[in-house]
Order: sequence, then C-alpha cells, then structure tokens
Amino acid sequence: MAKKENNQRRLKGYYGFQKKYPSRIGERPIHESRKAKKRERIRTILFCVLLCCLFVGIFVFAKFCYNLSTRPLDKNHIESPPLVTADNIGTVRATYIDNYVLRDMTDLENNLNSAKENGFNAVMLDFKTKEGLLTYDSDLISYSSDEEYIEIDSQIINKIKAEGFLLLGRIYCFEDTIAPQRLNAYIYEDVEKTRIWFDDSAIMNGKVWLDPTNSKSTNYLCSVIKEVVSMGVDCIYLDSVQFPESRTGAVPVYTSDDTTLNRNIILMKFIERAVAGASGRPVILGCPLECADGGNTEKWGGTLFDTAANICSPVLEAPNNGDFLTYIENSYLVLNNKAKNNFSTVKIIPTIKNPVENTEFYEDLASSEAQSYIIVP
Repeated sequence: MAKKENNQRRLKGYYGFQKKYPSRIGERPIHESRKAKKRERIRTILFCVLLCCLFVGIFVFAKFCYNLSTRPLDKNHIESPPLVTADNIGTVRATYIDNYVLRDMTDLENNLNSAKENGFNAVMLDFKTKEGLLTYDSDLISYSSDEEYIEIDSQIINKIKAEGFLLLGRIYCFEDTIAPQRLNAYIYEDVEKTRIWFDDSAIMNGKVWLDPTNSKSTNYLCSVIKEVVSMGVDCIYLDSVQFPESRTGAVPVYTSDDTTLNRNIILMKFIERAVAGASGRPVILGCPLECADGGNTEKWGGTLFDTAANICSPVLEAPNNGDFLTYIENSYLVLNNKAKNNFSTVKIIPTIKNPVENTEFYEDLASSEAQSYIIVP
C-alpha cells in the first residue's frame, strides 16, 4: 500500500492515441492552432450578438403591434371610397342654399324641406366665395375679413346628408380678391410686374384676380379642393375657371410675349389637376354658355366643353323671347347629344340662373326632358 501511495505517475485525461481531449465547451482537437481558437471565440461572440439583436428586434416589433392595435381610430381622416362617382351619379337636381341660411339649424331644415317639396335631391354650398373667403376651417392662408359668414362644419354637412341630399361644394377659382396678396400671385399690367391689374377702376371698386399661369395659384386651388373633399362633399363644382377679361386701358399681362400663350391648355391642365385632387368625386365645371358653345379666345382660349371634368354645367338664363322652360329642355337635349362624342366630359347638367320663383315652375321642370339641373340665384 505504501508503494502505491508513493507512485509519482500523474494520470492524464487522455492518451497518446486520442485525437481529441475534453474541454469546457466539448471535445477539442489536441493539436488545435491559435487561429482556430480565435475563430471559435469570434463565432461565439457573433452568435451572442445575433441573439441580442434578434431579441431586441422581436421586442420592438411586438411593441409596435401592440401600440397599433390599441391606438384609437382617427375618424376625421379615414380614407373611404366615394359613395358618388361619375359613373353612378344619376339624376342631379340641386338647389343653391345661401350661407346666411346656415346660421340656424331650423332655417336650414326649413330650406331642406322646401327643396324636397320642389323635387330637389341635392344642395349646393359655397366653400370658396368669389371674394376668396374659405367658408370652412382651413389653415391654407390667414386673413381677416369684415364680411360675416357662417362656417360650414360637420354638423351642417351631416344634417344635409341625413335628409338624403347630395352635397355639391362650389369653389370659385381664379376670381379671388384675397389670395393674390397672400400668395403673391397677382395679375399685372406690365411685363416688369410693377402695376397690379384690376378688373375695374378704383371708383367702381375694381378687384384683383389670381393669375392662372402662376403655379402658386393652381397649387392653392388644388389644396382647397382636397380639403373640401375631405369634409365629405359628394361633388365639386368649379366656377370662374377662366382668364379675366381686359378692360379699356388695363390689359392683363402674363408673360413676356402673350401672343404665344396657350390659355386653353393652361386651363385644361388645371382642370386635370382639380379632378385628380377630387379623389374620385365627380367634378362639375360651371361656365357661361359661351364657354361651352362658341368659346372666347381671351377668357378660355377657345371652349371648355370637353375637359377632364366629368360634367359640364353651362349657365342658362331666361331668354328675351320665348318660354324659359322650353329653352331649358331644348338646351339640355342639344348639349347632351353633343357630349356623346366627348372623350372626357360625358354629361351636361345645366346651371339655371334666376328662375321664376313659383312652385309650378319647379313642378314643370321636374317633369320636363331636363333630367338634371342646378338652380342658382
């Protein structure tokens, strides 16, 4: 036993014929090089880093999904397809409601009831007046005005729609006395742009206009259209899509050489942008009858009968001779037959101005050949 205790031979964990020996991370080659050890260490570090990144990524994704699922919906900005489109708009019989009527919901309700009794299924409100006032809450431009108006809000819009009416939003375009100053988009009398053009003398309270050739003007108007659409209107009605008419001693100047200015193309491109901004809502182009039939070189560079707008709405006024109702019927049929050959504008809905104010007129109009119309004062 003493001999065995004094044995100096140390037992090894491996033998000479073995190729591997045990280690903390498993069996390793006996003749392992330093480079192999370094590679193994780097792999281990990279693996740990990868696990950490994977954990962080999963945590962030889970947090994002949780926040998304618990966030309340913003009801004011829900994008939904339009209920009324150019294809399903059907018959439109609209009457204009003045802004002052909106001051009291009872007055509005009385007007809507009267509209129903006279066979109307749509109403039109001014969202941008010819003076340039935006009659709804907007941050596009800031201005102060002495003119009082009732702000169109969701309560008014919901009331109109709850009564089963389509809502047409009228927007006056280049006829605007407010925006030119805010946007620096005046029309001038000279190439040097030193004299601002007015549509009448100062004694006659002349007004400025937005310059149709200025991108600031068209960008602003397209932004207005987008805002009005977001409020829930069913159709956009564009008015004053034209160049202003010159007057004696004050000819508007747009470029260094206006003889090469193609006014028709400029207005056509603006209408295209307006239709795109309407996001599928039908766009009605309101215009004088001359604009749709005959044309004018100074105002429209021709005619605007067939444009990107889905509907053309020439203004019809009572003729000097003859029956007004017969004139409306004949004009409706002739213009709609003419529109059958159009590529873009596929329908004519006349705007009837200053009609006879009596119930019989509206009853006869509702049973006439004119299936659609818009009544304005």
